[in-house]
Amino acid sequence: MKVEAIQRWPLWIRVSVTGVAVAAAYLLQIPLEREIPGEPFLLFLLVVIGATLAFGGTTGFAGVAMTTVLSIRFFEPTATFALHHAVDLVKIEVFAILATACVFALAHYHYALNASMRRAEEKKSLLFSELAHGVANNFAAIAALISLKSLSVKDPRARAVLDEAIEQVKVMGRVHGRLRAGDQEALVHSEQFFGELCNDLKASLALDHPVSIECKADSIPMCMDQATSLGLIVNELVTNAIKHAFPNSRSGRIRVAFEVLKDELRLCVEDDGIGFRPLMRKNNGMGQDLVAGLAGQLAGHLEVASTSSGSSFRLSVPFASPVPSARSEQPSATSIH
Repeated sequence: MKVEAIQRWPLWIRVSVTGVAVAAAYLLQIPLEREIPGEPFLLFLLVVIGATLAFGGTTGFAGVAMTTVLSIRFFEPTATFALHHAVDLVKIEVFAILATACVFALAHYHYALNASMRRAEEKKSLLFSELAHGVANNFAAIAALISLKSLSVKDPRARAVLDEAIEQVKVMGRVHGRLRAGDQEALVHSEQFFGELCNDLKASLALDHPVSIECKADSIPMCMDQATSLGLIVNELVTNAIKHAFPNSRSGRIRVAFEVLKDELRLCVEDDGIGFRPLMRKNNGMGQDLVAGLAGQLAGHLEVASTSSGSSFRLSVPFASPVPSARSEQPSATSIH
C-alpha cells in the first residue's frame, strides 16, 4: 500500500515534511488571528492528525511538540514565547493532551487495521493455494484417466495422439501447481516453472541414448494465461525434438531459453538434431499447428529455422509485468542430462 511505503521513509524526512506542514499552518494562522482572534488549536490539530495518518505515531508526536510550542505565540503578549495568564497555559496543556491522545488513538487504529489486513491476506493466500493445489490434482487425475483408457487403444497413431494429450494436460496441471497469489492476480514463477517442466519432459520421455535438455530462464512472475500457453509450446517443441530430431540412437542437446527484453518475452527452443524432413513434417503437422495457434493467442511472432545441423524456434511475445519490479532476480541455468 502507498501509505505503508510512505511510512517506511527515513524518520528525518517524515519529521521534516511534518515541520513544513506545521510552518504552513502557523503562517496561515497569523492573518486569521488578526481578522478573527482566537486559539490556533483547530488548524494545528488537523496538521497533527494528517501527519499521524500519513507518517505514523512517531511523526505525530513530533507534530504535537511543534504545534504546542508554536501555539504559545498566539496568546498575549502575541508573537513571543512568554505567557502572562495562567489560563492560557492551561489551554495549551489541554491541547497537548488532546493532540497526544489523538495520536495514540490513530496509531493504535492504524496498527489494528494493518494487522487485520495482513491476516485477511494470509487467509486469502492460503485459500488460493489450496484451490490451486486442488485444481492441479484434478488435472493429474484426468491425465491418469486418459492414460488408463489409452491402454485399450490398439492403433499406434491414436495412442500417440492420446499420449500428447496426456502431456498437455500435465503441463496445465503444472501451471496450477505453481500458482501463487500476488497483487490480486494468479502468478507463476517462470524460472522454477520452465526448469521443472524440462525436468519432467526428460523423465517422462526416457530414451536409450543421451539427449540433454538445457533450460535457462529469467526469474519473473507471469500471469497464468501466458504461463499455460508458453508451457504448452515448450512441451510440444521439446517432445517433437526428443522424438524426431535424434534418430538411430543419436546423441544431442536441446536448449530452452526464456528471457525478458524490455516489454517483450522471448522463448527459444533449439536443438542440434537432423532438422526437419518431409516425413517429420507430415507426422507433426498437428503439433506445429498447435504451436502456431498458441503463438497467435499470445499475439506473438514465431520464427522457425531448420538445417541439417539443427532446428530453432524463436517466439517473441508482448509482455506487461503483473507486479512491480518483476525482474529483481537474475537468470540462472539448469542442465539436465
